[in-house]
Amino acid sequence: MHSKNRFKNLKKITAFILAVCIMAGLAAAFPAQPAAAASTGEKLKEAAEKIVSRQVKADDSAKKKLKKLFAYTETAFDYGRKTGFEAYSGWEKDYALEMLEGGKGSCYHYAAAYAFLAKKATGYRVRIGVGQTNGFSGRLQQHAWTEIKIKGIWYVCDTNLDKYAADSSMKYFLKKRSSLKNTYHNFEDATYYNAAF
Repeated sequence: MHSKNRFKNLKKITAFILAVCIMAGLAAAFPAQPAAAASTGEKLKEAAEKIVSRQVKADDSAKKKLKKLFAYTETAFDYGRKTGFEAYSGWEKDYALEMLEGGKGSCYHYAAAYAFLAKKATGYRVRIGVGQTNGFSGRLQQHAWTEIKIKGIWYVCDTNLDKYAADSSMKYFLKKRSSLKNTYHNFEDATYYNAAF
């Protein structure tokens, strides 16, 4: 009887040792992965904070912060055509981060980048409009711009149109929507995406 119990115990010990060896082998074969890279939202927040802290002063008025960041967006980034725009979930964060990290992009990138910089600097409600404009050539074309809500009124801030159609004249900085209806096809077909980290 004792030999049967010893045999059972020996089997249990052997099974345990075998399990430990297998686990050790698996651990060696598949080492723990480092923590997942920061999400796009976290990276975007960090990149925006870095730019905002360099470009504006804490005691600047909200309008001054917006103006400095508008001018920064126009001068710091170049145009990079992107065809086949698709408004998938989270596109605005991806496009903003591509612009802030890569330094160039389309009107969608300009609009998204400025939207997140403005949001970070002021905390205002900021959105990206996607629709049409005739501001470049007189003919309607697909376009994106930024809008900022101040004291209940939405204002257009279009860094891309200002840079390439108005020679960075601030013509499209903090303009009431009502004054730009003709430029943006009365905003008839516009879709809006909130800038939220």
